[in-house]
Amino acid sequence: MICQRPYFTGSGINLIDLTKQSKKSGFAQFVLFGQPAGEKNPLNEIIDLKYTISINFKSDLNSKIEDVPFPVAGMSDQMPYKSTKFSEFTEEMLEMYLEAFAEKIKLAVENFRPNIIHSHHLWLVTSLCRVLNPETPIIGTCHNTALRQMIFASQLKDFVINSIKDLDFITVLSESQKEKVKETYSFDDSNQFNEKIRVLGPCINTDIFYPPSQKPFGQGTNKIIYVGKLSYSKGVHELITAFKQLCKNPKFNIELLLVGSGHGEEKNSIIKMASEVKEKIHFLGQIDQTTLANRFRESDLFILPSYYEGFAKVVLESLSCGTRAIMTDLPGIKESIYKACGKSENLSFIPMPEMKSIDQPKEEAIPNYIKNLKNEVIRHLSLIRKDRYDTDYPNKIRKKFGWEGFFKKYLEIYKILLNEE
Repeated sequence: MICQRPYFTGSGINLIDLTKQSKKSGFAQFVLFGQPAGEKNPLNEIIDLKYTISINFKSDLNSKIEDVPFPVAGMSDQMPYKSTKFSEFTEEMLEMYLEAFAEKIKLAVENFRPNIIHSHHLWLVTSLCRVLNPETPIIGTCHNTALRQMIFASQLKDFVINSIKDLDFITVLSESQKEKVKETYSFDDSNQFNEKIRVLGPCINTDIFYPPSQKPFGQGTNKIIYVGKLSYSKGVHELITAFKQLCKNPKFNIELLLVGSGHGEEKNSIIKMASEVKEKIHFLGQIDQTTLANRFRESDLFILPSYYEGFAKVVLESLSCGTRAIMTDLPGIKESIYKACGKSENLSFIPMPEMKSIDQPKEEAIPNYIKNLKNEVIRHLSLIRKDRYDTDYPNKIRKKFGWEGFFKKYLEIYKILLNEE
């Protein structure tokens, strides 16, 4: 179960991959999700559509089947499609939202009679699911964005806290996220908390994300790739600024590929900013996972200059495809990757700037952040020209973070909940 659209975000991709793995393992499953009214069911190639239900939000396609009279509420305030911010929810909007989900949750439970409910995001719908199904074991997966919504949409948090604390299991991406969940939802220091929270880490689809047989580094134009929303909190402005400065140096023959979509003023501002070097910056929009993997294999360097992420598994996907990677040194990520796979010159981190909010840097810290980013790009381009590359690292990443091993961790939890230990 997920409250927003599958495929468009990391949590949506996680839902899709988990559904595929569950199907391979022989689990009967029913998927509930949100989407704009009138859109084609996105799960048609994965699961029998009679085992899916969508909550239909306002759209321009079909107002007659709307369950909610406003656009899909996104777990991030800047989504890659038209959306509603939870921080803008009034009491009336909250009531309409919960009523729509409650109706569909009840219908799904009555028809399918699940042994376990697995809900993504420690937020409103997961909390509602606990209230409606007090006897059914429920797992909640934290993707980090709910922790941010507890701050941005604080008027809603009282509905969330107690029910989230009453979940049977909560899965998180890292030890640092575990501590953040404990703090945000006011868990105490009991053993029950430690037994309930499981650190699973991120996972990637190794059937899609794998390195090329041979990668021709240092030849011709060096392609730099970014994947994510076109928004300020992802650091895209700073990335384009650093890229434009590098373009002024004739010794760098580079292109920038921007994969992902955005909405509104932030997207328009980013497109306008890139127009100054439009022959070198290419907007590819939202692409499927197979196409993304091919783009990684064709690229030399992946950059994620984001100021806030859950685990940013896209960095693992890029490394698995043989792409070098640079990202902001966000909490828990470097430690988790290094612990699993060790250090590698294929991957580097730039220091977080001083922040004025959870995903917004202080203005005076931005120039130094851009400088650090630019210098790190120059260093990687130099290594690329020398054809220096850790050829073992892609498969180390794939072995440690592949879905096969990751799903076994979920199986352990499912067995506990089904009393099959």
